[in-house]
Amino acid sequence: MANPTKPWSNPPFDAHPEWIQWATSALNQLLGQAFPTSGQGFPALSVPTVDPTTSQIPSKGSRTSSVTTAIAFTFDATSATFYWDGTNGSEILTIGRDDGTMVGPTSVGSPFTVTGLTTNTYRFYPYWDDINGRVVFPTNSSAVGTPAVAFLQPNLPAAQQQILRGHIPLGILLVTVGVTLTGGTGSGSGGSGGGGAGAGGNRGALQP
Repeated sequence: MANPTKPWSNPPFDAHPEWIQWATSALNQLLGQAFPTSGQGFPALSVPTVDPTTSQIPSKGSRTSSVTTAIAFTFDATSATFYWDGTNGSEILTIGRDDGTMVGPTSVGSPFTVTGLTTNTYRFYPYWDDINGRVVFPTNSSAVGTPAVAFLQPNLPAAQQQILRGHIPLGILLVTVGVTLTGGTGSGSGGSGGGGAGAGGNRGALQP
């Protein structure tokens, strides 16, 4: 009895179940391709015809190889404001995906201000929402501030929101370093996102 994973040169005299299974699988794979294979038999069906660097696969959402521009922020004793519109030292938000497509440049939602804070270090978990086309700062019951998007401790549910399908993480330094309100005024850069290393900034680095 032939191995069903091996190619068949000719159909068996009797329709073996293994042959039917192989033929069905082979036809399904051929019908799912936009062009014919270059060889014969099962090996031809195993050729890697999917190229993730092209638009053959829609590549949107959270992915470690996405790269984003940096966002700037300013703060005073009780609030922090984030910019991705080219003002206050920021860059207009642009995201490069691993399939060669781009988001932006876009400044939708900038500036974004969080009030009701005190002298402390806060973490933020911003991401780009690919479906709705906007920057989002997630919230949950542990968040503080107005709107409640600032976290005094690392927060797993908020971090999870950053990496859901359709979300591209932003502001790496906002998560790893956070922003420290000193009681006075200041500014800084939150660095880039999407898996790229953050561009430097002060201890209070933030970014959407």
